[in-house]
Amino acid sequence: MADAQVTGDLNTNSGNTNSTIGSNNNESTTHYNGAGSAPFSTPVPTAAAPTVMGGGGNDSCLIPYQQAFQISIFGRAEGKMEQDPECNRRKDARLLGTPQEAGGLGLQVSGISVMCESPAIFKAMALASTPCPIYSIETGKLLVGREGYLAMRDEPHIYVVGYSSDRAFWDAFLLMNEELPDVLPQENTGPLLSERFRRSRRSDDNEPAGVSPSNP
Repeated sequence: MADAQVTGDLNTNSGNTNSTIGSNNNESTTHYNGAGSAPFSTPVPTAAAPTVMGGGGNDSCLIPYQQAFQISIFGRAEGKMEQDPECNRRKDARLLGTPQEAGGLGLQVSGISVMCESPAIFKAMALASTPCPIYSIETGKLLVGREGYLAMRDEPHIYVVGYSSDRAFWDAFLLMNEELPDVLPQENTGPLLSERFRRSRRSDDNEPAGVSPSNP
C-alpha cells in the first residue's frame, strides 16, 4: 500500500505549485552473468577425451592413453597408444618356448633367455639355483650350475642383469671379494642308470611268458 503525502497550494490561480509524493515500494535488480549474458561470456567446456581402441584386441600389448583439457575458449583433446615392454616380453617368451605342435617355435632356452632380460626374473632364477643361460664361446656350451655362477662372479657387469641397481644383493649372493668354498661331492645312494637298465633287462629275461616284469 502506497503512502502518499501532498503539500502545497493546489490553487492554480496562485501560479505556484509545489508537491511531494513518497512511496514505500521496494525495488530489486538481478544481474545475470552466465553464458550468453555478454558478448564475451565463458562458453561451456566442449573438450572431451577421444576413445582409443587397442590395435589387436585382448591379444595386443598396446596401452591406450587419452586426455582432454580446456581453458576459456581454447581446448585440446588427444589420444595415443604405447607398447607395454613387459607384455611384449611375455608374449615373445611364450612364442619361443611353446612346442611346435602347439603353434610355438619349441626353443625353450631362447624363451627363458628373453624372460631373463628382466632383473626380477634374473634374480628369481638365481635364487632358485637355476641361473639364466650363459653361453661360453670357449666350450660352445651353456654354463650351468656352479660354472654359471662363476661366470657371473667374474664379470657381473656383463652377465648379471640389474647388477648396478642391486649391487649390494649380488655382491653378497656371489660372495664377491671372498674365496669360494670347495663343493663337497654328493653321495649317490641309489643305483646308477646303467645298473637300473641292466637289472630291468635281467628281470625281463627271467620273467615267464605272460607275466609283466616287476619294478626294479
